[in-house]
Amino acid sequence: MFRARSLAAVLAVLTAAPLVLSGCSLLPVEEEALQPPLVEPAREPLDYTVASRGTIETYLRGTAHFVSSRVETLSFKESGGRLKSIHVALGDHVEAGEPVAELEVGDLELQVELQRLNVERARLLYKEARASGADAVDFRLREIDLEREQKMLEAMETRLGKARLLAPISGTVIFVASLKEGDTVGAFQPIVTIADPDSVQLTYVAAESKELFGLEVGMPAFVKYKGVEYTGKVLQTPSSAPLTSDPAAAERNGVTIVVGIDDPPGDVQIGHSADLTIPLQKRENVIVLPRSAIRSYMGRNYVQVAEGERLKEVDIETGLTTPTEVEIVKGLEEGQTVVLNH
Repeated sequence: MFRARSLAAVLAVLTAAPLVLSGCSLLPVEEEALQPPLVEPAREPLDYTVASRGTIETYLRGTAHFVSSRVETLSFKESGGRLKSIHVALGDHVEAGEPVAELEVGDLELQVELQRLNVERARLLYKEARASGADAVDFRLREIDLEREQKMLEAMETRLGKARLLAPISGTVIFVASLKEGDTVGAFQPIVTIADPDSVQLTYVAAESKELFGLEVGMPAFVKYKGVEYTGKVLQTPSSAPLTSDPAAAERNGVTIVVGIDDPPGDVQIGHSADLTIPLQKRENVIVLPRSAIRSYMGRNYVQVAEGERLKEVDIETGLTTPTEVEIVKGLEEGQTVVLNH
């Protein structure tokens, strides 16, 4: 009996063994995942250019304006005061000697008139003493009185003159300070600016001084005004501008050039603008590339040169540069194929 049970147990173990060894053989077999097909990426089409020789030229181009070459800015010298009135407005025409502004002076004008009477009185007494044959002492006293009254009048008139601004030239008022009666005015504070409309010149003001590098007096200039082209030349550059101790004027001169027109238009007015072109540098028979061919990285300039199916990076040295072209000084030879940079 025992032997029979043992044999049955052995058979059971032998029967279960294949099931254990096969693990999940009774479950559905998972299919092996398929790898995605390898697709070669599309190659981006490249644009090429050929390094060739040509001419490259740089220009200064911009909008210039006509201004008066004779401009006077008026201010009260030595000391200021309280403003009494400004007699002119922006755009007014004034004649030389015409009053344009004045300070409050109290009763100084009345004192001047009274002093003029004192001078007249002293002069009459002096003449009487001389005509009557007065002795030397009396005559000298009359002479001293006249001299004293004249000096007092001159001092009062000088004070009165310093409180008034008179137009030194005839012209157009192009600036008037925003002041009202009673405002305090400082010494040398600009009050009125007058420009002579008959002395007009063309000026160009650059955004920064490096725009004007290479400019020299006498360089030819081309001006287009109201659709008509004119020729001229450079009359003043930052390096030829007159020296000045005024910081504002020095800063302005550092970014300004003056251009003369050979046969200026007769209808030009202050404030009108014109298109200005000045040739700066010109190189002939040099290798020239489009600017889009130049690549830069960390201060390095280079191009990609096509050699069969390969692209090779080549370091270059550039020269003159325009908005569209670059001179290649070193690194390329004529005829090499260069990839344009998108």
